[in-house]
Amino acid sequence: MTLPIVLIVLASSLLHASWNLLARRQRSEISFFARLLLIVLAAGFVPGVVSEWHARSIPPVSWLCMLGSASCLAVYMYGLGKAYSSSDFTIVYPVVRGLPVLMIGIFDVARKHFPSLFGWLGMVLVVTGCALAPLHSFKGIKRHRFFNRAILWMLVAALSSVGYNAFDKIAQEHVASGYGGALRYAYFLYALWCAAYWILINLIPLPGKDGTRSPGWKYPALAALCNFFSYSLVLWAYQLVDQASYVVAFRQAGILFGVITAFVFFKERGLATRLTGAILLTTGLVLIALLG
Repeated sequence: MTLPIVLIVLASSLLHASWNLLARRQRSEISFFARLLLIVLAAGFVPGVVSEWHARSIPPVSWLCMLGSASCLAVYMYGLGKAYSSSDFTIVYPVVRGLPVLMIGIFDVARKHFPSLFGWLGMVLVVTGCALAPLHSFKGIKRHRFFNRAILWMLVAALSSVGYNAFDKIAQEHVASGYGGALRYAYFLYALWCAAYWILINLIPLPGKDGTRSPGWKYPALAALCNFFSYSLVLWAYQLVDQASYVVAFRQAGILFGVITAFVFFKERGLATRLTGAILLTTGLVLIALLG
């Protein structure tokens, strides 16, 4: 991966970690996600429609991929919301973000975009770092913390993540106009995602949905900004690199940002575990950047 691509994905990962923390802070994830998508839909309608009308940068194959991606994203956000409601952020986030890395590697192999040996090693180190970095101690590595009633929702979110990343990687190989094309694709993807998500949360009963407090609009609006630009940068990176797995792996740098924030600003404990995870994650990212 070249330096510009690394910087693009690092910026995306920082924004991604930020919106996840905002969502978790509100403790009403299902409603929070719904409002986030509505805000993107409303704010981007005029510029999205007008610019694509003139640019025509999204070909038919990308529209088809967009439909598949939006369906996967709706399931992903639903599963993520349910997982956050059933378990700790420090367990859910690394599992949902770490598992798809190697799965997308298999997707790359199937498409004959083979990651290098050092690329695979880097991805393994990233996944291991994802598992360790959020924990307060090595004692936290216990079977019941990972294998409990929340694991089903974590797996649903992780597998859905593989789906939307695969669809979007294929779509971006056909989208024109660089970052402008990525932004337009992102807007229409979010519009379809919003529709699919609202259908999903109204079709499937959500225990306790009526009892959760309202997240308001301030924090969903801030999260919408971070979320949209985070993923538009990923889409742009997909146009520039063959291996989707490298981009997905590099996005996990958001966990590293979270660890640094926890120590510097919140004085959190768990130096040994988190430092080990951070070192492994950083080493993996360096291998992918330099030798992938």
